[in-house]
Amino acid sequence: LTLTLSGELAMEPVLRSPVTPASCSRPSLIAGSLHLQNAKRVARRNSWRSADGFLPRFALAAACHLGRAKRARTWRRALEKSLGILSSVSELPKADALGIELRHTAALAAPVNVQNGEFLQEPFRIRHELTEDVEQNAAIIGQTVLDLIKHFNWKTVVGCSFTKDILGHICKEDGDYLELQEQLRQILKKSVRNRVSFFYASIHTLAAGYNELVWGRSASKDVWSHKTILVCTLGKNIGAVLFSDGKRVRNSPLNELFTSHWQASLPATADLAEKFAPPAPEDAAFDAWADKLDEILLQVVSGVSHLDRVVLVPTGRTARSGGSLSEALMKSERMKRVREHAERDGTELIVSQPEHEASLVRGIALGAIFELQSEMALKSMEHVLEGAKTVDSLSEPQLRSIFDKIDADADGGLQPTELREVLSLLGIQRDLDRLVAELDTSRDGTVSFEEFMEWWDAEVSKTRCVVITSADAWNRIVMKSDPPEGFGQLILLKVTFTFCRSCRAFEPKWRRYSEQEEFKAIRFIELVGNGTIGAMELCTKQLGVKVSPAFYVFRRGGELLAQWTG
Repeated sequence: LTLTLSGELAMEPVLRSPVTPASCSRPSLIAGSLHLQNAKRVARRNSWRSADGFLPRFALAAACHLGRAKRARTWRRALEKSLGILSSVSELPKADALGIELRHTAALAAPVNVQNGEFLQEPFRIRHELTEDVEQNAAIIGQTVLDLIKHFNWKTVVGCSFTKDILGHICKEDGDYLELQEQLRQILKKSVRNRVSFFYASIHTLAAGYNELVWGRSASKDVWSHKTILVCTLGKNIGAVLFSDGKRVRNSPLNELFTSHWQASLPATADLAEKFAPPAPEDAAFDAWADKLDEILLQVVSGVSHLDRVVLVPTGRTARSGGSLSEALMKSERMKRVREHAERDGTELIVSQPEHEASLVRGIALGAIFELQSEMALKSMEHVLEGAKTVDSLSEPQLRSIFDKIDADADGGLQPTELREVLSLLGIQRDLDRLVAELDTSRDGTVSFEEFMEWWDAEVSKTRCVVITSADAWNRIVMKSDPPEGFGQLILLKVTFTFCRSCRAFEPKWRRYSEQEEFKAIRFIELVGNGTIGAMELCTKQLGVKVSPAFYVFRRGGELLAQWTG
């Protein structure tokens, strides 16, 4: 669900990044890292001399591979410490994204490392003035977004959040709420066309939800695991997004409420017209404001049958009140209707004050990475459903991303209607009943995640050529002692990168080799080195890839037999 809050940014001065700017710290770190790597390389080379000189090339490669594997295991254990609802950091397609928060009078942006939530550069603000003309406003906002991208010289993933107020100033309100959101997304995408590799835009309530469940007070697993959490943003309007077991519920029971023309607007102070601000807790008007909030919020929480936690997140000028707002709202004489409803249902009610003004910037940056991961995974499913000769072998987190994308109501099972929607989304003509029969092995009418994984593995097992973008997917293949039917003990691994022209030129020949009779017992695996964070680390830290395409022959169990490049 998504409705939004509008208003100004939380603080007038731009906060400094909580980490040392990358421009100061990274060169020294990189230099130290390179020095350490060179020292290890020399030590490793000298330690593999035999009485007759150097050991054979393949033996040396295998020994180096074992050393890299030990380092990679140490790296992986550190990296797999997930943050909040992030199930696997290494499975994310990118580590960094530019987050942009759009509001009525200004936009704030900063590049974010989503592995740890730190800002790579100081947040930067651009102010703008909107008019009464929606077409002119679309051009103004598009230029603001473009200027922020140029300021950071950003070329990869961009996430952009917007408020309901922005939505109303750019889109003609002649459709439902979800249609208006999609209309604004297309306007923003058009403004940055060919400037960045991936662009995603969403209502700012989603950004607040991701920030809360990954870096906020609700990040602990015992808070969100197997529980339902409603995150509501408080500003000029009320927004809400629902999470079930850490997954966003796309088809929320609240959609009917929030996609209508019903207005969840809160009163503002009388002396402010365009710039919304709530009354201060000490003002006489605050009780009336809190009562209106109580009334609207009760309608929102009543739309869900059971909630374990409701999180109120002040945004914009509402967030400027700081802790005083939280204390005032949580007093026993206020929010009585919502409080009584929560007590009856055993729901915890909290106010989560953002730690700094760029919290939504961080949240939408992560949201863009999630969306990119989801789109890449759906593309992999398209190959399987179409019966392509080359399919993707995915890790469990990657398969979970596909499953969650299809599971719109986040109930943990896929219904035939949800499978029909994904077939329509991918534009694939396939018999739905037959597909359901293949997936639903228990015949209970619902496809569980375990059944989905078994079906995917079965489809991959009978494919001659497999593409992987995950270190975990590679480890599952190479460490599996029993090969799939029709394959032997040897695995030929080809490492490629999406930007490698030689790799693309060799692709047709690679596929022809995989289909030749003389190689039918060999499993052909293609690893896209820049497919995910984990895949890149596998290439650099474990396989030691210097040139692409690079080739490795493994025996099942992990023994490296040969390697070459070109």
